[in-house]
Amino acid sequence: MNFNRYVVVLCYKMKWESRKPKRVGKINLQIPHFMKAFLPTICLMFLAIFSSQAQTNAAPATNPFPSISTLTTWASLNSQQQFDVAIRAVGFKFEVKEPGAESTAYTYIRKVTVNEVNYTDRIVYRITNNNSASIISLVTASTDLVSLYTPQLATFKNNNCKTEMSKDKNTTCSCYESAAYAIDLCDERVKLTMGDGNKYFVSVAKK
Repeated sequence: MNFNRYVVVLCYKMKWESRKPKRVGKINLQIPHFMKAFLPTICLMFLAIFSSQAQTNAAPATNPFPSISTLTTWASLNSQQQFDVAIRAVGFKFEVKEPGAESTAYTYIRKVTVNEVNYTDRIVYRITNNNSASIISLVTASTDLVSLYTPQLATFKNNNCKTEMSKDKNTTCSCYESAAYAIDLCDERVKLTMGDGNKYFVSVAKK
């Protein structure tokens, strides 16, 4: 329903009715002028309320996950400080740092609710200790990352997967490669308390 149109018609009718004399017996009653003065204000209030509601309802849903282009950009940073600023801008918060012999991993998480179900998105930024390469790994159960990212990988070469995850019989992986990046995209079926579910994984590694 077009609420704005409805409100305009209603206000016009109120204004017209306010001009018509009201009869009680043989006495004509006229709506006081000070009450008529409030009609435009009331109408504007209704228009503002319904316009705001319509804009809210019509607002498109935005996908909370970074694009492949963004992930490859982040993987090229080779700087945890720069990555930290970028990842916080999309709602992730730093959780833990895990030093290693050859690389250091920084894990970030964010809580999301989809259809009244709570999920945790987890992204790991792993950077080699000599800053020669870095890997972005994103894991979630809230959104089908395969459907989201596959169209974005049309310009990448599709290779046979050789990762450990791809060898799992419950996991389906597609592996892509370009001159600068190697990308693994996996759909893992997991056993949940209330039944089966899916967990999605994407890894973007700078060569």
